[in-house]
Parts: sequence; C-alpha cells; structure tokens
Amino acid sequence: MQNAQTPKPSLTIPVGGSSNEYWRFERPVWNTDKCIRCGACYLACPDGAIVQTSEGYYDADPRLCKGCGICKQQCWTGCISLETCDQRPPWVVLVQKIIP
Repeated sequence: MQNAQTPKPSLTIPVGGSSNEYWRFERPVWNTDKCIRCGACYLACPDGAIVQTSEGYYDADPRLCKGCGICKQQCWTGCISLETCDQRPPWVVLVQKIIP
C-alpha cells in the first residue's frame, strides 16, 4: 500500500551554479600602492580564490571568493579591505524579505 501523505513544500533557493557571486556580502579589494606582492593572501585563501595579475599583484576571483576576509587578516601591509557588495539578484532580496 502506498503512503498517502502529501509531501511538505520546501523553500528552494537557486544558487547560480557553483558561483559565490550571488550570496557573498563582501569582497576583498587590494590597494596596490601598499601591496608588496608577498603572496601571503594567496597562500592563506582556503578556497584558492586569489589569483596573481600580470603586474604581479593579487586579486580575488569573484566566482570562487566567499568573502570570508582571511586574506585581509593575513595581509602584512594592510592593503586589503573588504568592500560591501551592493547589488543583489532579485531572488536574494526576496529571500531576505521572507526570512529576515
């Protein structure tokens, strides 16, 4: 005999594939005037999101960066700051209204 219970609805949130761009609230920004290109941020990133630019400086890949701030904490010169991400996809705004 089959179970006649109706399944409970669930809140499904699209995550945009494997990208972190849609849920990250802060992103690291480098001040190249202070950066000594030591690579401490690159070594400290737990997600491998930091890449070296052609000039030898570092930057975060927005698809991989989670905005955790470990790179900022490990920076010797203080050249990394966390910038708030202002743009939010419509589904994030909707979820924030439903689940405060």
